[in-house]
Amino acid sequence: MSEHSRRKFISSVGAGSAVAVGAASGLGASTLGAGTATAATHAKGGKVGKEILFAGPEDQQYGDVTSGYNNRWKAHPERVLFPTSTAQVVAAVQRAVNENKKLTVRSGGHCYEDFVYNAQVEIIVDMSLMNEVYFDDKRRAFVIEPGIKLREMYEQLYRGWGVTIPSGYCPLVGVGGQVTGGGVGMYSRSLGLTVDNMYAVELVVVGKDKKVRSVVATREKNDPNHDLWWAVAGGGGGNFGIITRYWFRAPQATGKDPKKLLPTPSKEVITAHYKWPWSRVSRKDLGNLLAKHAQWHLDNSGKGDDNRRIGSYLSFFPGPKGRIELWAHVDGSDAHSEKLVRAYMDEMKTAVGATADGPPDLQRLPFLQSYLLNAGRGDVFMNPTLRGEHRSAYLRRSFSEHQIDALYRNMAETDYQNEYDLAWLVLASIGGKVSEVAPDATAFAQRDAIFQLLWEIHWQDEKDDDKHVTWTRKIYSDMYAETGGVPVPNRVNAGCYINYPDSDVADPRFNKSGTPWHDLYYGANYPKLQRVKAAWDPTNFFNHRLSIRLPQ
Repeated sequence: MSEHSRRKFISSVGAGSAVAVGAASGLGASTLGAGTATAATHAKGGKVGKEILFAGPEDQQYGDVTSGYNNRWKAHPERVLFPTSTAQVVAAVQRAVNENKKLTVRSGGHCYEDFVYNAQVEIIVDMSLMNEVYFDDKRRAFVIEPGIKLREMYEQLYRGWGVTIPSGYCPLVGVGGQVTGGGVGMYSRSLGLTVDNMYAVELVVVGKDKKVRSVVATREKNDPNHDLWWAVAGGGGGNFGIITRYWFRAPQATGKDPKKLLPTPSKEVITAHYKWPWSRVSRKDLGNLLAKHAQWHLDNSGKGDDNRRIGSYLSFFPGPKGRIELWAHVDGSDAHSEKLVRAYMDEMKTAVGATADGPPDLQRLPFLQSYLLNAGRGDVFMNPTLRGEHRSAYLRRSFSEHQIDALYRNMAETDYQNEYDLAWLVLASIGGKVSEVAPDATAFAQRDAIFQLLWEIHWQDEKDDDKHVTWTRKIYSDMYAETGGVPVPNRVNAGCYINYPDSDVADPRFNKSGTPWHDLYYGANYPKLQRVKAAWDPTNFFNHRLSIRLPQ
């Protein structure tokens, strides 16, 4: 970036900003001003400073910071900013407001849609340098910054204090976006959602007067900002402001010892695995498996039920070489644990009737190793060149007969093939502790679901976009043909997951149900989310194709 453009960048921040020219090459630095006085004290490791790093089109890093996990989405912004403090975020947003610039925010870059990287964005605020974990004695809670990836978060919490937060399994997802959708993962049945352990959150917001400031909202009912905490706890990212810090403490935790303020995972985890090729599985076998699998989760989710320590992933891979895979895991805290998981796996095997590939493949691993094993299956998470298409749904019980027919037809009987073996539907178990919280206690509405569904398809060549997108749309519309092509909440379905956003559900060509997209994601909580939006982002500065709309 030229010296002229740098001077223009720093001089237009706004009145009261100190002006200083940063580095002249690479990731240039520029002074954005002090922001708020209280925000400048939070960062650790000496990161607080007046200069904010940024990259423009002429900088060597530009190509690497203008696309995300889904390589279909790219952007050409004027600049990508890398703040290291809340004060810098405040100043950066204030400048974008003053200049009427379209701004988006990246934490880990795993947004499935183009909400961060699109043709309209002019400024991207990349939170990757705000990536620390530390304990806040005053609030008796762990501070987790939004740019840290899930793998590093798990490692730091566990190695430092022996605790964890139930969250997602993909190692490169940023905490900033994961939390805002609710946060579903391997231990949700036993430990709840990520947001169920969120004590407070700090956001940079834009007022009606277009003044930018930082605020902290907590789960304390007498907090005047409590509704903002409620909305962030499941209301999706990119709606209310830029999150700069989270605080986590388990709801019932007491005392000051950090090791007792978040869940303590088992030292050892037992994992088990079965696999059935489609060539051995009939339509009847599939129906039996899905019915038994759903009933088991309905029957074994109650408070105090030992079996809810078991989490599962039931995955379906399409095509002539496709298969069904069942993964389960349980904490190995006692001698009874292995019996629990073996009984569960044997029950599922009996339901299918077809021969599985070998006995359950049981492994005993330390906690962190078990996470890395599950997170590291395949190279999809590490490949930056893949393109993707995704869909989501929730399930309250077993699929309808129509849905099972559609699943079998599109998985077992299809001639669709994915060259990279990177196409699947996975049923991830939830329920259990998740269901103990009322659906209106946070913005996460699907508390009574037993499974979260993800259709995930990846490929590499742009010329294959139509093939893979068309197949994904076909199987999804077939499965939900009874309800207009989308999982309209009813006895079986429970809507969609906002962390797996899909703009098709807002398109009448694909959503023919008459149910608006926001009811699929937020259910009865949407009107309150709109009121929070009006209170905290009244100018609709933070918006994307599936963002919360202001009330009419």
